[in-house]
Amino acid sequence: MSLLSPTVFILPTLIGALLLHLVWSERQLSLLFFKVFLGIGIGLGISSLLYLLYMLLFAGQHWFIFVQIAIAMGLLIAVIWVERKRGGLYLPRWNLTRIQNIFLGIALVIFVVSSLSTVSYLLRRKQGDWDAWMMYNRSALFAYRGQSNWMAASFSRQMDPIFHPDYPLLLAMNTAWGWDTVGGETPRIPMTQSALFAIACVGILVSALASTKSPGQAALGLIILWGTPTLVNEGAREMADLPLAFFILATGILIYFYVIHKKPALIALAGLTAGLAAWTKNEGSLFVISAGVALAAAFLFEHAVAAKTQNHENTKNENFATSRLRDLAVKFWNNSLRILLLYALGLAFPFAVVIGFKLFLAPPSDVLSNGPTRSIQQILELPRHLEILQFLGRELFYFGGWTSLIGVIPILIIYLLFFRLPINQDLRPAFIAGITMIAVQLLGDYGVYLITPYDLTWHLSYSIERIVLQIFPLIVFLILCTSKTPESIFGGESVKLSTENKIA
Repeated sequence: MSLLSPTVFILPTLIGALLLHLVWSERQLSLLFFKVFLGIGIGLGISSLLYLLYMLLFAGQHWFIFVQIAIAMGLLIAVIWVERKRGGLYLPRWNLTRIQNIFLGIALVIFVVSSLSTVSYLLRRKQGDWDAWMMYNRSALFAYRGQSNWMAASFSRQMDPIFHPDYPLLLAMNTAWGWDTVGGETPRIPMTQSALFAIACVGILVSALASTKSPGQAALGLIILWGTPTLVNEGAREMADLPLAFFILATGILIYFYVIHKKPALIALAGLTAGLAAWTKNEGSLFVISAGVALAAAFLFEHAVAAKTQNHENTKNENFATSRLRDLAVKFWNNSLRILLLYALGLAFPFAVVIGFKLFLAPPSDVLSNGPTRSIQQILELPRHLEILQFLGRELFYFGGWTSLIGVIPILIIYLLFFRLPINQDLRPAFIAGITMIAVQLLGDYGVYLITPYDLTWHLSYSIERIVLQIFPLIVFLILCTSKTPESIFGGESVKLSTENKIA
């Protein structure tokens, strides 16, 4: 059973990767790797959603694995059908420069050392940290053991709110169906899931940077992300914060790729990853709003710039300019509405499950238990604002565990100040979207701290590091996308590519 445990996640990974390739058929090698790593998270998310529906309809029966096999086989047949009409796959040969080899070597060392650290932590604490066994693994146990009566135990109103029965079930459902597949409660299922999300988070960052920037920048991304002790430790704790960080990063990258490739499917996929963020943790529901606001802001900016440019070019012909601006306004409305509809399309299935879960299964959230009167009183207390800002500022400055003097985020900002590149106007919507997502997410978390029914100092001390962790990978991606690559910094070297190797 121990040897079989990690293999149960092959099917959801296959489902996620095949679904991605079916809706976005880009075949660049780095993007194929990106789709595999993104497929891990999407496959786990979809499997979790389906298992909840399966438990609602067929609790007590044990054939969910056949549902997964059927979906995987159907997607595989569809992908083969689409691919058979296309030419061979061209793989680039990387003629790496000395600088690239150095950075890739450093990245490999850090990856191995950090991975060994993660494995060591997992083996020492097989049940995970407090939140893992108290919330996610506890919910999985109720689902696995209870079967036909699992809902009464999992969502009892009598349960102490500290066990958070209102938390979304992405991790718990995956653990439950994993146990059902192998036929026993082995800790290796949640251990493997935690490690997979950690690897996937690094994988989508590295492969995205390899596609948009260079091998050296991809290696630098791995060094920063997988060399940050806070993130590496979180990858072994079996909690939901790193999976949430994965979906936040994935949404930002997909929007970035949409701006580059102009493929509508990418916005729908961004909606899917945002919806899966909501199915991962309560903060994910806030992120659904953050991503929607970010898309609106990004494309509002894009069309505002177009309108300004067109107006400047036609100032001598007032009638023509007015007519043109009216056309641009209509185009803005149509295009923006189309973008948001695509986002809603991808969001629909996971977020509908989340809403149904919150309305009909989960008890009310303890965070909202103060009521409107007490919440307004707390919002008007100036010392609460000052304490939250103090904690948040300190965490942003020291986050990462690199040194006791300064954290990784200020170092990245200093790096950006020295090596910043002008942002191409065509890419500005992507950066506006990313920055908006981070800002709205932090504002929402700030609001939660204001109305929390718990002691504010305790709540901040317990959770503020993980709040920053959730947005940290996206911060790294945005900074590295708008900064010089190691190749250009150290001697102006660039990668040489050849596409002579072809797979028929």
